[in-house]
Amino acid sequence: MRIFLLCVLLFATQLSAEPLRLMTHDLPPYSFVNEQGNADGLAVRPVQCALEKIGVDFSIQFVPWKRAQSMVKDGLADGFFGASRSAERDAYATLSATIAPQEWRWFLLADNASDPRSEAFRAHSKVSSFIGANMQKWLQQHGYDAEVVPATNQQLLQMLLAKRLDAILANHLVMTELLRENNAEADVRSVLQLDKPLGVYFSHRGLKALPGDFIERFNRAVEACQLET
Repeated sequence: MRIFLLCVLLFATQLSAEPLRLMTHDLPPYSFVNEQGNADGLAVRPVQCALEKIGVDFSIQFVPWKRAQSMVKDGLADGFFGASRSAERDAYATLSATIAPQEWRWFLLADNASDPRSEAFRAHSKVSSFIGANMQKWLQQHGYDAEVVPATNQQLLQMLLAKRLDAILANHLVMTELLRENNAEADVRSVLQLDKPLGVYFSHRGLKALPGDFIERFNRAVEACQLET
């Protein structure tokens, strides 16, 4: 019996010693692989800093955004970031303190004077975000015609520039960078919809294997890391 209990304890220790498996996606300037081949970005750096401060081993993997969420929901990963709050995500994971700012902004062609927040626009315009985005579900829930959903923000922008969409809803920093890369800054204007800061969603299942005060310690460490930058 004593040998059996010892084996169980050793097994439990091995499980708890496994690195925290975090999923993110390629979304400059928030998350990307830098020239040295390392994870980097506005959302990555505070997560790395905070986990190092509290002594938690971790790994960061880049996958498509929809898959990142599915992996956490299905117990194949422990968390995903940077994510804004939604009721669907709250059902299987806990959101951390803010790791990076985010504004949901409408982007329209500069010669389109419509207000994308108006009832008239909602009734007669085609819009979209990208697959797996919180914004896409929000559009559908609020009655927008958002049937065509591209896989990436780059594809989303190209659909707007080609006039296949009347407006797109996107992260302000991500789309501003893409507009600059595509020399399209003068062709597009933006309208603020919501302020939606980003955090890390840690799975309820994964949190059970961590100390009970993990989230509180992580949040404090994030705040400390942000003060240091």
